Order: sequence, then C-alpha cells, then structure tokens
Amino acid sequence: MSKRILEVKNMHFSFYTYAGEVHAVNGVSFHVDQGETLAIVGESGCGKSVTVQSIMKLTPTPPGKLKQGKIEYMGEDITHYTQKEISSMRGKEMSMIFQDPMTSLNPTMRIGHQIAEGILSHENISKEKAKQKAIEMLIKVGLPNPEKNFMSYPHQFSGGMRQRVMIAIALVCNPKILFADEPTTALDVTVQAQILELMNTLKREFKASVVLITHDLGVVAKTAQRIAVMYAGKIIETGTARDVFYDPKHPYTWGLLDSVPSTGVQSTKTLLSIEGSPPDLFDLPKGCSFAARCKYCMNICREMPPEETVMANGHKASCWLLDCRAPSVPSQKRVSRVSKLNVKEAAYVE
Repeated sequence: MSKRILEVKNMHFSFYTYAGEVHAVNGVSFHVDQGETLAIVGESGCGKSVTVQSIMKLTPTPPGKLKQGKIEYMGEDITHYTQKEISSMRGKEMSMIFQDPMTSLNPTMRIGHQIAEGILSHENISKEKAKQKAIEMLIKVGLPNPEKNFMSYPHQFSGGMRQRVMIAIALVCNPKILFADEPTTALDVTVQAQILELMNTLKREFKASVVLITHDLGVVAKTAQRIAVMYAGKIIETGTARDVFYDPKHPYTWGLLDSVPSTGVQSTKTLLSIEGSPPDLFDLPKGCSFAARCKYCMNICREMPPEETVMANGHKASCWLLDCRAPSVPSQKRVSRVSKLNVKEAAYVE
C-alpha cells in the first residue's frame, strides 16, 4: 500500500471583497499518495490554483481566508501552521512550479543565485557547495552550458528554458510533493512535450508526488494516474485516469472530453463546447452548480446539491443521474474523442 503524502479534507476558502464574499473553494477533499501524479482539471476560475496555493499558504490573508477544512501532510495536521512554520517546509517538503516563469523568477537576480538561494535556506552548506549543487541541477533539467547559464538573467532565456529553471528551483531540495500550476500553458507544442517528459523523468528520479493543475486533457493523459475534475470550487468527479477517460460519470466531464479538438484526422464536425458560463462565485446556486448548463438537468438538481456516489476502484462522482431513482440517459459513446488524447501513451499504462 502506497504511503499517503497529502490529504485535504472538506476545504472551504473564500475571498472577502467590497462586493461580497467570493466562494472560491467549497468543500474540496482529495489525497495524494507517494510517487503518484494527481491531475486537477477544470475550466479557468473553478478554484484549482486557489486550492493548492492555500495549502502552501501563498494566498494573501486578508482578503483570503481558510474558513473550514483540514490539511494533513505526512499524517501531521498543518492547517493552522504559521507563515514561519510553512516557510520552513516550502522548497524542502513541498514546492510549486508556477504558471508563468517570467513573472515568477526574479528579473534582478542571476539564475544560479535563485536556485542556490533555496539550497542555502534549507541546508547547512557553504555557498561554493550550493553553487555546485545548483549547476548539477541545471544539468539535470537539460540546460546547456550550466556554468555560463548559472550567471545569466531570466530575460536571456527562452520560455522553455525559464520553465526548466523553475523546475530546477522546485526540485533542488528534493521535496516530497510538487505542485505544478499549468506548467506548459505558455509554451509551444514541441517544448510542452519536452517539459512533460522532463517532469516525468525527474519525478521518478526524486520519487516525488505531483499535483498537476491543468485544463489540457492531453497533458493529463500523458502524466496522471488519478484525475480530480473540479467545477465552481468543488471536486465533482475523481478516479483513476482510466476510469475518468473511459467511463466518466458526470455530465461536466462528458463536456470536457467532447470539447477536445480532433488531431491527425480531417473532420467536418463542429467542435463541441459546453454551453453557458460557470456560476457566479459571489452567489452560488442552492442546488447543483452545473445545473444551468446541463442538458440532463432535473428539478431536484436546482433544489439540492447531489451527494457523492462511490463506485468501483474509488471512482466517485456527485450527480443526481447516479441516483437509482433518476431516469436513464441516452447510452451514447461518452469517450468518442478519447483516442485523440493518445491515451495509450498515458502514464497509468505501464
């Protein structure tokens, strides 16, 4: 049985503004085991980044506030850790790769000094040894001329090279869990593939667990063992990558899969999309948050939030269609587009 690295239980996180309370995260629960990759997927604004940033206490408080919930790291409750206590864990126990390396890297500091800074903060070694360790990390992430690039500035690097530097900073102290927030969004397709392969290689080498935040199901298919689908601040479906891709249970997950464009085959079919917009996080509906956009919506969907249904292999979904009293939906092929994601190459297929 794999060792449980991180467990989040019933997390509620809000932002208090002049316009009112923004319910960013509403009862999120998930866990990450040793050596696995959990992908959290969903549309922009569904609460993915806020969830992981609140775990590392990177969200400003105020206006943000953790209202409810529990965060356990290696079996220890870190929910109410102070900034000083959580700072001692950042980089050493848990790290993050941010979405935009250009705004995350310090433009006034040399690349090597930014990598060595984390080493000196967590390890009692000399500056010379920290420099050597930073150079070794630059080699591992595939940057050429590491001694020269150690003295370079972020603006001298391409987007892919800067992302490699971010990975080096995140992994240099060998953390047990790595949060990757849209790590390939700003990169072209070729560089995306290189960065994903690098992350998978270093994950195995450092034996780290990964929480991958993305809306790109192609990225998920190549990296994740488990998937959590998030909508309006809630996780509405979770399961192994095979279950979520081949046997999705929630209409929102069906919509995400159907929205993937075709590749390699000419098609005259119109690209499908999920009609409507996500709900206002200032004023969430009392029933299912997806009800207004769901073509299978029933009266109860607008009145009561659905309970979570547990199926085989830990596959879970929150939808009234899974209730035994609900009418059956058309037995159409929900995963007609899954082949376009190269699922055969997915990380869960060993």
